[in-house]
Amino acid sequence: MIDRIAGRLGRFALPAALAAALAGCGSSGSSGTGEPSSAQKLGNILMFQSTTPPPVNQLPTDDEVNFICPQVIVADGGAAIRAQSGPDSGSLRSQVSITTVARECSQATKEGGFTVKVGVEGRVLIGPAGGSGSYGATLVTQVIRNNQVIARRSARVGGAIPSGQTGTDFSHVESNIIVPPGSGEVEIIVGLNSGGGEPARRRRR
Repeated sequence: MIDRIAGRLGRFALPAALAAALAGCGSSGSSGTGEPSSAQKLGNILMFQSTTPPPVNQLPTDDEVNFICPQVIVADGGAAIRAQSGPDSGSLRSQVSITTVARECSQATKEGGFTVKVGVEGRVLIGPAGGSGSYGATLVTQVIRNNQVIARRSARVGGAIPSGQTGTDFSHVESNIIVPPGSGEVEIIVGLNSGGGEPARRRRR
């Protein structure tokens, strides 16, 4: 589950594991070699445009106004897309799935509008009936306020799997999503589907 994190304007709001890693509290999320985990790298890319953060004296400073960056929610049925040639598990050709999500919010207007950057990492796997080749799905990102869609993006994600390998990772970032001033709860919803339609009924992550 992604917890809501109260930050300040211009600060980065992350899933709990990523926030803990960046804040230095709880588990570091680093690999056994001391290198940043994939979750940390995605957070760093969104916040600093690099897999590693800058020195502490170059980090962004806080503004005085408290701000809550909206949650990221993975849509029901949108966490993974499977391609099968039959009803049994042995007929699975491929699976594209979401593994990590993150978001960054920054102030856009003094009236309360802001911009959002959403990052998604995922994995493509070959099933028993699959083979080498390119596999993908459509990633839909929506921003909703009071059940009204105020922004929507779609992009093709996935990757090519060469002969002898069983999977590959992918990452995608949607930038400059503008949320205008207004009242009511704002949610960010992401989901995979085989076409370009809207994500199914959402579920909290």
